[in-house]
Amino acid sequence: MRITGGEYGGRLLSVPKSDSIRPTQDRVREALFSILQTAIAGADFLDLFAGSGAVGFEALSRGARRAVFVESDREHLATLNANARALRVPPDRFETVCADAYRWLKAYSGPGFSVAFADPPYALGRENGYAGVLETLAAGNTVVVGGLFAAEMTSVQDVAEAAGWELLRDRVYGKTRICIWRRNK
Repeated sequence: MRITGGEYGGRLLSVPKSDSIRPTQDRVREALFSILQTAIAGADFLDLFAGSGAVGFEALSRGARRAVFVESDREHLATLNANARALRVPPDRFETVCADAYRWLKAYSGPGFSVAFADPPYALGRENGYAGVLETLAAGNTVVVGGLFAAEMTSVQDVAEAAGWELLRDRVYGKTRICIWRRNK
């Protein structure tokens, strides 16, 4: 897997050797960042269910100020940290958190993010949906007003709706669906 654009463009990333991880394909990441391009420069980026960190590193490569990676699996987190070292990402530009993303979101009380991304295992994403995630992101001001939330899911999953959020994009790439919402209030 490689970074598709920006400062680290073309650089390879390691992927954890695990059946529980499904890295976002290069073409899907490229499409996602094509849509997000104007929001990324200077952004504080949140990567939930981070896995190898590919999406967060792509954000840093394309000009995000800082990225926070939330991942519950310690082996995946070790691979993510190895990728940060290989890319030579300055330590003040990223933070890793070993936690369940859903619990972490409910407890988070720090500064808000301008862009957040979630890519849980498809079964978990279907089971929990995204309406609750959107509500939690707004309630805790985890995503600031005017900020964006992007989610990767299976192409057949229903799109969530939540008060205070506007669905901006809904795109399908093979078996993958990317939805992007903007927080309005």
